[in-house]
Amino acid sequence: MTPWLRRHGHRIFHPLAGADAATLTTVLRDGGGVGPLHLHRVATALGAAAIRAPLDLLERRRVVGLVGQGRAAGPPPLFILGHWRSGTTHLLNLLAQDERFAAPDPLAVGLPWGFLGLNTFWRARLEEWLPPDRIIDAMPVDPTSPQEDELALALMQPLSYYHGIFFPRHLHRAFRQGVLFEGCRPKAIALWRRRMDHYLSKMQIQSGGKRLLIKNPAHTPKLAELLAMRPDAVFVHIHRDPYEVFSSTRRMLLTLLREFSLQSYDPQAVDDLVLDLYPAMMAKFDRDRALLPPGRLVEIRYDRFVAAPLETLAGIYDGLSLGPFAPVQPKMERYLASVRDYRRARHDLEDPARRAVRRRWAFAFDRWGY
Repeated sequence: MTPWLRRHGHRIFHPLAGADAATLTTVLRDGGGVGPLHLHRVATALGAAAIRAPLDLLERRRVVGLVGQGRAAGPPPLFILGHWRSGTTHLLNLLAQDERFAAPDPLAVGLPWGFLGLNTFWRARLEEWLPPDRIIDAMPVDPTSPQEDELALALMQPLSYYHGIFFPRHLHRAFRQGVLFEGCRPKAIALWRRRMDHYLSKMQIQSGGKRLLIKNPAHTPKLAELLAMRPDAVFVHIHRDPYEVFSSTRRMLLTLLREFSLQSYDPQAVDDLVLDLYPAMMAKFDRDRALLPPGRLVEIRYDRFVAAPLETLAGIYDGLSLGPFAPVQPKMERYLASVRDYRRARHDLEDPARRAVRRRWAFAFDRWGY
């Protein structure tokens, strides 16, 4: 695999190549068309769905059988919540150093219907196509890198903000529906729940009984839904300086649109989307956190986490009763040493945007003292 193909392979094999035929048909029908320059990516996705369909169906039936046998049981899952670019990935990467946890890997999110059945040969071939980094930043990606589960969910049913990235003519609608379930039919939400439950069960089967480690900013306002599926789940919520969150999220979304959009898009739509979404996410999070008894949620600040990572992690382990921290501390120290030279991008925010963030995200400044 040449470096060019690793870097640009997604321009041939779009992420939708991992979707099942029903999901793919629905999002193409509702997406508002595909630009001529991207038709080859859609054709590849349709072909991949057709080729995989029999194997994916067999795997689905196998998983249902294993769940019936109790093979999907495990400790309470740990969910990492927080707005995009709040430090959720750094926290995930550190917690994933603990071998008692199991997080989705790149193939588990890119091929959610069939990753359990991949043999060694095909897994190795597919791993050759993995990009060298996350595309949105310089964080490296390898076959074992822990990932968030949102792409997997986007490839299993239509409610996901990723479909706003792929079809940005409906950018705001896709985010409001996929993140907040706003204006969604009960049938669509029920399908999301079934697919989420199925995916968690598959991950639990693959993990061999480890505690699942699931990170996803879009889950932040979905506490009630997550608790309905996994009533014993525990949660970490991380927050960060609002100016940093806004500027970094804006950059992330523009990068995703540039690389994965199948239509033309208006870059100006991103600012209003981000400004509107954060308060709505936190309103739902605050409403539903009352469902959690003590000892099930820990909140941390990104700046303090970066300044004192081991102390913060020890507090998470203690606050959520995750087991002893000392045995895994050396591995986390080694990981921290390995990323010591990583330089986070600077995000200079122009004055009008700063004023908008200060006005519309006043709750974050007041609540957490930024």
